[in-house]
Amino acid sequence: MKTRKRDDDEDGGLDSLLDTMTNVVGILVLVLIVTQLGVSDALTEIKANSNVTQEDLNAAKQQLASLAQEKQQLAEQASSMVSFDIEAERERLRRLKETLDARKKLLADESKQANEFSLALQHDRETAAKNKKEIEETQEKRKELQTELEKSLDRRAELQALLDKTPRRSGPAPEKVVTIPNPRPAPEGARQVILVCAENRLYPLNLDEIRQDAELRSKQIITRQRLNLDPAKGIDPEKFETLYTKLRYPADDFFEVEYYVADKRWPRMKLIPKAGRGAAETELRRPQSRIRKLLAQLDPQKFYARFYVLPDSFDVYLTARQVMAEQNVLAGWEPESQNWIYTAGVGGGIELGPPRPPNPNPPPATPAKPANVID
Repeated sequence: MKTRKRDDDEDGGLDSLLDTMTNVVGILVLVLIVTQLGVSDALTEIKANSNVTQEDLNAAKQQLASLAQEKQQLAEQASSMVSFDIEAERERLRRLKETLDARKKLLADESKQANEFSLALQHDRETAAKNKKEIEETQEKRKELQTELEKSLDRRAELQALLDKTPRRSGPAPEKVVTIPNPRPAPEGARQVILVCAENRLYPLNLDEIRQDAELRSKQIITRQRLNLDPAKGIDPEKFETLYTKLRYPADDFFEVEYYVADKRWPRMKLIPKAGRGAAETELRRPQSRIRKLLAQLDPQKFYARFYVLPDSFDVYLTARQVMAEQNVLAGWEPESQNWIYTAGVGGGIELGPPRPPNPNPPPATPAKPANVID
């Protein structure tokens, strides 16, 4: 009885296991059916909702091609990075650093120069302000002096009016010192300084400079006008004289220069004193006058004075001669007529017209006796 009962228990356990497995399989089948139905519905929904057009497809293809090209470029860059020269890159960076350092130094130098310029500009401004103040002070002093000068001139006019009203008394004429003439030649090597006494004024004549200028300008006329092309005819005197007499020499303070041709052959000059430009006796007596400063430049060892005296200028001659004596400058004089004018040749070997034939019987050369120009 006990054994039969054991068999019934084993069959009941297998049935339970079989029921359980059947239930599990059934559940799995139901799940599979449900899943299949869900997938089918999803595919149907996807197909129903799909709106892909040909343009979208073309855009996708272009994007794919662009990505492929970018992939190729990246591959090439990766390949070039493999062959990258590290040492060359270091050298390039080193040169860039040197250039940067040089530019920094240049910038520092320019900054320093700018600071120095700023300091110099500040100093100039201070100096300008100081000078402006001095100028203003000077202008004030000038105004004061101008006022005093006007007062002095007014006082002088008053005194001059009183002097004009005062009757003049006749008295003895001032004594004039006249030395005894001692005619003799000038010292050897001494140069002559010409002084013309006209209108009772003294006119210093700078003959050397005027003559050199005339010679230079005469030769320029001959060269520019081509007046000496024919040696047989020489320099055409008519054409030369037309241009030569038009020359002007405005540089001299004391003389007018007139240019003329003598005998159609020799270029010459007239030195005419400018009216009122010479030095009067009062100027000669003032030690600081312009004429005294001019005469003080004469070296007694190198120069001697030669006076040409017109009849109306004997007094100024005596005063000038006394000045020369005080400076130990030797002098001599020539009295001239009232209408006398100093003339001089140009020099430089300029001769107009055809060449003169040589003299077959020239006189024997004899040494010229020195002229007595000192007295």
